[in-house]
Amino acid sequence: MTTIITPVTASARRRRFFDVALDYGLYGTLVALIIFFSIASPYFLTPRNLTNIALAVAVTGILAAGFTAALIAGQVDISIGATLGVTAVVVATLNEKLGVPWPLAALIAVLVGLIVGLVNSLLVVGFAINSLIATLAMSVVLRGAALILAGGQTTSMTDTGLQLAVNSRPLGIPTPVILLLGVFAIGWVLLTRARVGFHVYAVGANPSAALRAGIPTRKIFVGVFITSGLLASIGGLISAGQAGGGGPTFGDGIEFQVLAAVLLAGFGLQGGTGRFERALVGVVLVGVLLNGLVLLGVDAYYQYLARGVVFVLAVVLAALATRKASR
Repeated sequence: MTTIITPVTASARRRRFFDVALDYGLYGTLVALIIFFSIASPYFLTPRNLTNIALAVAVTGILAAGFTAALIAGQVDISIGATLGVTAVVVATLNEKLGVPWPLAALIAVLVGLIVGLVNSLLVVGFAINSLIATLAMSVVLRGAALILAGGQTTSMTDTGLQLAVNSRPLGIPTPVILLLGVFAIGWVLLTRARVGFHVYAVGANPSAALRAGIPTRKIFVGVFITSGLLASIGGLISAGQAGGGGPTFGDGIEFQVLAAVLLAGFGLQGGTGRFERALVGVVLVGVLLNGLVLLGVDAYYQYLARGVVFVLAVVLAALATRKASR
C-alpha cells in the first residue's frame, strides 16, 4: 500500500526540521568551528590559546548574562558597554588621582553600575520609555561622563592591587573565568529553579497577563536593569584590572557583540523565551570565531566584515525564533 504524504504532513516535517535546527544548530556550529580551526591552525587547541579564548569571552559573557536576563523579561539594555567604560574610569580615577584604596574604589564603581541600572529602570518603568531608546540615550550620557571624568585620556593605575586580583589564577583558573562561570551558575539557578525566574519569563511573555496573575512586573523590570548594571560594572572592574587602568573608550561596541551572541543563542527580542545557558554558548561561539580568524592571519577588514555577517545572521535567527514562538 502506497503512503501518500499530504502537504500538511510535509509542512509539519519542515517545521520540525527548522525547529531542531534552531535548537541544536548553535551547538553544531560551535563544534564545526572548533574542528575547522583545529585543522587550519596548529595553535588553536593549545592550552595557552584556549585560555586566551576563555579570558577574551569572560567580560563579554558576564555582560551577556545580565543582558539575557533583561531580554527574557522583554527589555533591552544597550547601555552595558558605556556602563563598563564609566566604571573602569571611576575605579582608575578614584584610585590613581584621589588616592582611594582600590577595594573602596571598586566598591564605588559597582555602586555606579547599580545607579545606572536604577536610572534605566526609572526611565523605562517610571516614564514608560521604550527600553531600547532609554538605554541608548543613557549610553550617550555615560560616554560623555566618562570622557569628562577622564579628560579624554586613559588613566593608568600605579597601584597594582586590582591588577593582581583580576589576573590571579586560583587553582590555575583565571579569576575572570571563575567569575563568568559563577555568574552563569547563579543566573541558571535563579531563572530555572527559583520563583523569580518563572516570574521573569512570565513578564517577558505577557506583561499584562503576568500583572493580572499577581506578579510584580515593575519590580521584575527594576530587578533586571539593576542586575544588568551590576554585571556591567563587574565587567568594567575586570577590564580595568586587565589593562592596568581605565579609559572612556573601554567597552565601546561590546554591546553589539553581546547582542549578536545572545541572538545567535536563539533569544528573540519579544521576551519570555530562550534557555539562559545558551547565551554562554553563543558568547563562546563568537569568541572562537574571532580568535580563529586572528590565528589564521585574516586581514582586520575581513574580520570586521565577519562581525557584520555574524550580526546579520543573529538578527535573522532572532526573527525565526520569534516566528517559532508565535506559532
